[in-house]
Amino acid sequence: METDEDMGTDDEMGLVELFGYDKLERELILRQNNFSSPSPLYDALNDDRDEMTPEEAYSYSEQVLKSDGFDVSDIPGVNCFHQIQPCNIDYDYDMYKRYSQLAIDEYNRRFKDDNAELEFVKVLKAMGQAARGIRYYITFMAKDLGDGGEIRTYQAVVLDGLDSETADSFRLKPPEDERDSGSHGRQWFWKKNLCNDETCCI
Repeated sequence: METDEDMGTDDEMGLVELFGYDKLERELILRQNNFSSPSPLYDALNDDRDEMTPEEAYSYSEQVLKSDGFDVSDIPGVNCFHQIQPCNIDYDYDMYKRYSQLAIDEYNRRFKDDNAELEFVKVLKAMGQAARGIRYYITFMAKDLGDGGEIRTYQAVVLDGLDSETADSFRLKPPEDERDSGSHGRQWFWKKNLCNDETCCI
């Protein structure tokens, strides 16, 4: 006879079925970015809410929609499913550099016939979201070798999945005025798996 330990609780199984990840994966993104302590005492004293207030949800959704997930503020004391959270890039800078390079390599592969080539410069910021692995929204600088070495700011969505790492989306970071106008979609070199339908905590 199978026990809850063998097959997981009904609640956890439902989360896996609906969203493709469980509570352990959500905790992984926090621990990986130095956001939570492994101490049970710490967890007991810092009982995060798994829902936002209406005001928090409105502000969060506005930020996600305006930036496509690349610029979202932390909400202290809140930890809910599909929530995009800022990552501490200093905690494991090499990891974010690797994800940025993955996106650059994919760009160079896709546009090699156009003599387009980017060279990594530095990571500026990153956001993380549990999603069948961890989805990272990374903002970084790169040198455009196909345009006189101009340094520009780019943004990429990289999925660190269960069995592979993929650069799902890539673009020039849109100017602030384009972000406000909602016209920044035309800046994408390619896109897939954006956060637009996942702006709220479930």
